[in-house]
Amino acid sequence: MINLLSAEFYKLKKSRGILVGLLVAACLALLLYSSLILIDKINRGELANGTGGVVVYQNVEETQINEGTESMMERVGVAGVLQQMFGGHFVGLILAVLVSMFVIREFSSGAVKNLVGKGYSRAAIFLAKMIAVITFTLLFQMLVMAVTIGMGIPFMGELFSDADWGAIAAYGAFQLMFGAVVSVIFLLVGELTRNLAAGIAVSMGLLIFSTTFTEVLDLVCRNLDFQPSQYWILEITVSCPVTGISPEFMIRGVLVSLVWLLLATVLGVLHFQKADVK
Repeated sequence: MINLLSAEFYKLKKSRGILVGLLVAACLALLLYSSLILIDKINRGELANGTGGVVVYQNVEETQINEGTESMMERVGVAGVLQQMFGGHFVGLILAVLVSMFVIREFSSGAVKNLVGKGYSRAAIFLAKMIAVITFTLLFQMLVMAVTIGMGIPFMGELFSDADWGAIAAYGAFQLMFGAVVSVIFLLVGELTRNLAAGIAVSMGLLIFSTTFTEVLDLVCRNLDFQPSQYWILEITVSCPVTGISPEFMIRGVLVSLVWLLLATVLGVLHFQKADVK
């Protein structure tokens, strides 16, 4: 197991996935901050509506921001941008691509077949891959958080120091936990499909369409006083509040994360033990 982990971490060290993903995330954060500035300038009448592709819809009495009125930058803040990065699935979509590439390339290159041929147990191979994927995900998410928050310094100015850093830290901790579980689900998808295009498509599909699917389930179960969306890890990731996280959400978030982590791990190990390795 130690040799397997060493090999996985060596591949992570040589991979440029984190740097590429971080660059994409930085561009997205820049776009979000820039959009907030444009919205404020449009609201103040400094720029024409539609500048930079940003269109602001306002009521007649809201065409201009009166003195003392809270701006969009003040309403959203660093916490709101961070929430959009993670709750808006920007980070999740990047991870879907990076994890799929890291996992599926091992099958297409024959690396997994070589490991099985050397006598390593399939359970150990899968668990080593899972630990590497979780480590990769946590590191990537922490770097994205650092970059997103750091970019807020020049954009937010004085508003940066007024942010609720305790709430941001709590939000970040929960997103790290949720992200680790979601990455294992991406690992499971990659192990099931073993095709790069299919793996990326299915992983992205889970992110993009899961909310619609869970809303349908909630409607089906509306008479049962039960909402399936509250127990789906991706929906919890989106609904996680950036401030005022309740004890109920904390407990449910931890339990749901543990259940999905265990389920994805067990399914992955069981399938990998029985599936052919080509």
